[in-house]
Amino acid sequence: MIKGAVFDLDHTLFDRYATLRAVLPEMYKRLRDKIPQDLSCEDFIEKLIKIEKLHIYHGWEYTGEKLVQAGVFLEGTTGEDVWQCLYRHCWPLAAVEFPFTKPMLKRLREMGLKVGLITNGSVPNQSIKLDLMDMWSCFDEVIICDDEKYPAKPHPAAFKAMSEKLGCPPESLLYVGDNPFNDVLGARAGGFVPVWVKTIGVWPDEIKERAPFEVNDVSEIPELVRKINSL
Repeated sequence: MIKGAVFDLDHTLFDRYATLRAVLPEMYKRLRDKIPQDLSCEDFIEKLIKIEKLHIYHGWEYTGEKLVQAGVFLEGTTGEDVWQCLYRHCWPLAAVEFPFTKPMLKRLREMGLKVGLITNGSVPNQSIKLDLMDMWSCFDEVIICDDEKYPAKPHPAAFKAMSEKLGCPPESLLYVGDNPFNDVLGARAGGFVPVWVKTIGVWPDEIKERAPFEVNDVSEIPELVRKINSL
């Protein structure tokens, strides 16, 4: 019996690509000396998003290398350069939620389920996103894995803590996220039921066992809970 659903944030509850399109002009301005002079802002945004989709699950260091190889940035630019600009100067400007996110979370509560959030990232950065989307009240519990109190996913510590906070056994909780490494493997290690959101749709070859459940987006979660609980 599923008693609750816990969610990842990035790529799962908020529209990362709509958000990137809103904030990347600031990166283009701030990192202009690291971007080819003949690359327009519009082309920079579209090329960055295309490359990020393919490689972001492997981290910013690797993604940064691919961005340089693709000509989005000049040689010598690192993933750390991109990451620092994104998180210090860009994310605080906007966060675009999917239109179905809040109605879906409300519906789960109407069904009597507990609702939680476990997200990697610094407390200030992830808090800004929740502030911008006015989403704190959508959750019974929120855990931000900033490596100080909770190690980052896929470490199981945050999952164990969330189970205790919600008062539900881990096997009665869905964990819904887009990242096969952090979310699916992390949920499995924490004893949760993993649900993969196919936001990007690229499953890495190195993970042989896929999630037991897959959805196109989180609007499908209430119906998935009903199906599981009717079995």
